[in-house]
Amino acid sequence: MRLFIAIELPQQVREFLADLTNFKSSIDGVNIVPKENFHITLKFLGEVEEKIIPSLTYTLKSLSNEFSNFTLKITTPGVFPDKIKPRVIWIGTENTEILKRLTKRIDEETSSLGFQREERQFKSHITLARVKNYRNGKYFFEKILKKFSEKSFDFQFEVKEFVLMKSILTPKGSIYSVLERFPLLK
Repeated sequence: MRLFIAIELPQQVREFLADLTNFKSSIDGVNIVPKENFHITLKFLGEVEEKIIPSLTYTLKSLSNEFSNFTLKITTPGVFPDKIKPRVIWIGTENTEILKRLTKRIDEETSSLGFQREERQFKSHITLARVKNYRNGKYFFEKILKKFSEKSFDFQFEVKEFVLMKSILTPKGSIYSVLERFPLLK
């Protein structure tokens, strides 16, 4: 089963991001993420054997008790790996100290269960689109930047939990479902 650990977004943030990525016509080679799939990935686990899930959920439940609710703010759009050949178009969120600590602890605790440690520095973001055609990806990103700059926007939202998500890959895109919720301390 393909799993990852994430923060779900409030409906108003999803609506804003859906409006940001909504254009009159589709752009060839740019696959826009559906609004129900917008999230912040804290750790991608990959394929996980079902027998590991009870240990994983126990570990994550214990870890959630180390953290209180916190606030995140949406920042600005960006791309991975670069603007010349964008593969992923995203919008950032603040990389707050508590979020960095949370991702570090998740990485530490899941590595003790045999999951690979993350080598890249954590960059908090919400994927808006995946790009197959670089030229159209650059065009799409420019449109996102323009639309973003025209909107009056100051979204902050409270993070009260993180989730263990299951991802099923289909020809029409990924389907996500929550396996377990891990509330933070109030």
